[in-house]
Amino acid sequence: MPYVPNTDEDRREMLRAIGAGSFDDLITDIPRELRVEGDLDIPGPLSELELTRHMQHLAAMNRVPDDVLSFLGGGIYDHATSAAVGSITGLPHFYTAYTPYQAEVSQGTLQAIYEFQSLITRLTGFDVANASLYDGATAGAEAVLMATAISRRKRVLVSSAVNPALRSVLKTYLMATDLELVEIPLASGVTDVAVLEAELKDAGAVLVQHPNFFGLLEPVDRIGKIVGESGAPLVASVDPISLALLKPPSEYGATIAIGEAQSFGVAVAFGGPLLGFIAAGRKHARRMPGRIIGATTDDEGRRGYVMILQTREQHIRRDKATSNICTNQGLMALAATVQMSLLGRAGLNELALQVAAKSRYAAEQLSQVRGVNLKFEGSFFREFVIELPFEAATAKVALSDVGIWPGIKCGCYYDDMPNCLLVSVTERHSRKDIDTLVSGLEAIIVSRDV
Repeated sequence: MPYVPNTDEDRREMLRAIGAGSFDDLITDIPRELRVEGDLDIPGPLSELELTRHMQHLAAMNRVPDDVLSFLGGGIYDHATSAAVGSITGLPHFYTAYTPYQAEVSQGTLQAIYEFQSLITRLTGFDVANASLYDGATAGAEAVLMATAISRRKRVLVSSAVNPALRSVLKTYLMATDLELVEIPLASGVTDVAVLEAELKDAGAVLVQHPNFFGLLEPVDRIGKIVGESGAPLVASVDPISLALLKPPSEYGATIAIGEAQSFGVAVAFGGPLLGFIAAGRKHARRMPGRIIGATTDDEGRRGYVMILQTREQHIRRDKATSNICTNQGLMALAATVQMSLLGRAGLNELALQVAAKSRYAAEQLSQVRGVNLKFEGSFFREFVIELPFEAATAKVALSDVGIWPGIKCGCYYDDMPNCLLVSVTERHSRKDIDTLVSGLEAIIVSRDV
């Protein structure tokens, strides 16, 4: 309903039916000091025309990457999306589809999810992927629970180089469990492997990100070896585009791979909707959250698609459920599937090479600006950290005023990095775009006479 149509008489009738004398009788358990007395301080009603103009005015205040020069990243990235993605996801039979409970009338939806799973397994090198999750952070938390169920141990080790959003969601998940969360510190921007090795005794799960939050490549071969020797499952948070160039997680000892697939065809928007994925070996398929779609044939030999595993409590007994994940972000998974299919193997490889080359150029140019340094040494993908001679907030405000979003303030997440910016570069950035960021930063430094 676009509005609540109840009249005063309607409300009186409802109160009589439930035996209440007034609305206040319904909220007696709420302390009076917490209630709002009198009228709300809000403007009066508007006509349809006035409301439309008001909403247009509010919408015009927003700025999106197409309006500014954006170098924001940190888990959500501004990649190019084919026009075909919107054309396909906007079809009514996809756009309005709900959970495919009846396979015989949901073949299109089931096939789309099956294709998504197949593409994720090819990227990660694992046998099985599920029908996606809310976002990469949720996928990480679910994977940790899955890993501790496999190991039957209570200690969870997570690198401080893992995306802060994922770590925050993980902490929330674990609050209601008896699992112990231990954060492994950084060493030059990557996981401190010596500390990790010392903490591995009785570890039930280890979570690392590669490339990590700072864009740096982790020493995953070494991490995979020592974690494997400890018997703890290794959960690797991966960037799907980077997998066109980097070794898949299945080849460096990971037990489970998770990640965020927003880069494939899903708009940046206002931080969502997003699209998580999770993949693992066949032997762990029954411990995966959500659903797994499979392909089969009917009694006439025709190919068909069905839900073969449904491990959430709405489908099976509560005590057998692995999770209560209730949506697989099907429309977002479809968008990612269309985008990945259009790119193909060669296109994805070219995309990853462009991202790597352009981010390297940006890092080299920014590090030549007086007073600016690369915070960390080592190889990186798509994003990197620069350290400024003043607080990053200063640069962000000044550059935003001229239509440039220079990156994410690292000090929001790491107390010892107030002067640092996380800069993200994608294939959408031209040399001119990068040079504009460089000259803008130079101008700020000159104006401050740093």
